[in-house]
Amino acid sequence: MHWQLQFFPACTHHVFLSHCREDRGWLVNPLADAMRDRRLIPWVDQHDYPYGRTSFQALRDGILRSRHVVFLVTDAMLQQPRGWSIIELAWAELLQDNLREPGGVLQNVSLPLFFVAREDARLPRCAWFPVIDRARFHLPADGNPVLWALHQIDAFVAREVQQGLDNVAWLDGDSRSRLRLKKRAGLIERITALRPAII
Repeated sequence: MHWQLQFFPACTHHVFLSHCREDRGWLVNPLADAMRDRRLIPWVDQHDYPYGRTSFQALRDGILRSRHVVFLVTDAMLQQPRGWSIIELAWAELLQDNLREPGGVLQNVSLPLFFVAREDARLPRCAWFPVIDRARFHLPADGNPVLWALHQIDAFVAREVQQGLDNVAWLDGDSRSRLRLKKRAGLIERITALRPAII
């Protein structure tokens, strides 16, 4: 069964940072600050949801309104096999499924960043195992984990900006595809607009 999104809201954030609360001090908050310095807008769960929105709704909407989702998979996250990050992974995968076409992927959503060893015995038994093939692993030789993660995110976003430009050129030359995609409100804008704008 394939659940198809019929409406894609405008993106208000570049990256949704999926993380474990225990990692906020040493990784998440410094990374979010460094991203803002690079003019990349992160969505970070701070439990300050709009009035009337549940955590479930706020996190789902945060993913839909972010161009990408970065998963910060750490030791603390692996110690908690259940939690919000697993739900966020499922939502990101659903969004990714809706951004696939017979000819390929219209936009890549997820970037898993692992701060544990690839050989960690817990990985084959956890929800993160299926994304290992597209994950980046931080090694001790990579130095500061915040700067490493910032570099990975920066490069990923830049590749996706190019993908957006390629989508513009493709749709300009393929009116049938444009008509088909236009039936799903906001989809063309999502895959071609480089929004939120990198100022």
